[in-house]
Amino acid sequence: MVLVEYLLLTSALLGLVFFIIRRHGMASVEGYCATFLGLAIVGDTVNLLADYFFQPGTLLLGPDEFTFRLYPGFVHILALLALLAGLFLTNPKPAPIGRGFSGPELSFVAYTGAALVLIGLSMSLVAIILTHAFSAANFFHGLDTFRAGQAGKAGGFWYRGADIADFGFALILPSQRKNARFFLALVAMFAVSFFLRANKGGFETPILWAALGLYTYNPRRFWSFAKLRVAVCCLAAILIGIGIKVELLMNGPSSQSMTVSMFGPIQNRWGDQGLYRGWCQFVNLLPKYHYLFQGHPEGVFAVTAWVPKFITGTRADLPGQGLGFMVHADAHTYKGESPSLGLVGSVYADDKLFSTITYMLIIGLFLGFLRRYAAGLRSPMQWRISYLAFALFGGLSAEAGISDLLYTFFLTFAATGLAHLVVVGLFKRKLHAEARQLQYVLPEDFPIRRLPA
Repeated sequence: MVLVEYLLLTSALLGLVFFIIRRHGMASVEGYCATFLGLAIVGDTVNLLADYFFQPGTLLLGPDEFTFRLYPGFVHILALLALLAGLFLTNPKPAPIGRGFSGPELSFVAYTGAALVLIGLSMSLVAIILTHAFSAANFFHGLDTFRAGQAGKAGGFWYRGADIADFGFALILPSQRKNARFFLALVAMFAVSFFLRANKGGFETPILWAALGLYTYNPRRFWSFAKLRVAVCCLAAILIGIGIKVELLMNGPSSQSMTVSMFGPIQNRWGDQGLYRGWCQFVNLLPKYHYLFQGHPEGVFAVTAWVPKFITGTRADLPGQGLGFMVHADAHTYKGESPSLGLVGSVYADDKLFSTITYMLIIGLFLGFLRRYAAGLRSPMQWRISYLAFALFGGLSAEAGISDLLYTFFLTFAATGLAHLVVVGLFKRKLHAEARQLQYVLPEDFPIRRLPA
């Protein structure tokens, strides 16, 4: 009976996730978040059922693993319904993120992408210099210092340069008609993601961002790559990239096999003792440890985390820091570690169901308003680019939750705004010449002067 209840509840939750992706699009902030949430739920469900039927001895709680997920699943459904309500109130009919763009519009997107690549690589260079990550042995460890948020007064801001550069390459790809230039930009995108990030991933982010960039700005080009053999090659590249990256992060070859290096991180993340189970565990244990979240720390952190560290001199710790025992299946806890509370965990932590509904409703109102005016049919091209960056950078994250919502908003809109100023400054004459075609880039009242032939 419990198994049937679990399957019905999980089916309803996955149906709601699919509805968000279908209605709002994967390239939207809410759709991108829902995609990763759905992957975590699917991975957990498939592995849980396989272990239950074929190797039940591996289940930590035995058949009670299904009961363990019932109430958290209900909280997830309630949170997503509140999010949808907010989205509907401010943007009842969301316009598609992608459409058919003209040649001049694609050129403008590519110019913006090139400016973002320069900005991102410059930031990554600063990160390398500040952490003295000059040697092969210290390279990834130095960058990981920024990723872990222990970069002193400089903050971990510079580490996001790799993300900005990768997003820039994702904007360059849709305008590349020649395969040689296209694959050259793609390889450069892979190299930036692999070498300038200190996480265990390799090629999954550039593949996903390249696909969404093409789907948004050049759908015809996207569907030309949407073939089974291309998907298989991408999957193989992702697995090999993870395996090699894990070996590099261990500062040399390890005794474990490449298979373990490839599939171990995936199992730890998407298995039945991975992310989704940890989020369920946090929701189940919160009533016992709710005193750790007095004063609404999640909401306060989300509102104040965007303030640059060089201004305040310090940055508050994440509300979940040191709470690994509430998230990890084996209850291990590392000093200074901030485990993933998940989207629902982050809004549930402050005041349980009340904060869950309130926070998600407010976020839905904000995201609906943002999409309506930044990615609507009449929105300027630069705002559409900024919105897509906000979505792909995880403005609303299935893992980090609401903690970095405003921080990511200011980061992405500032970076893309700076890139826009660079493009306008360097290509002013071209923008004037093509102003009539670039109706989504320049306002209608933009002063246009005739240029000499």
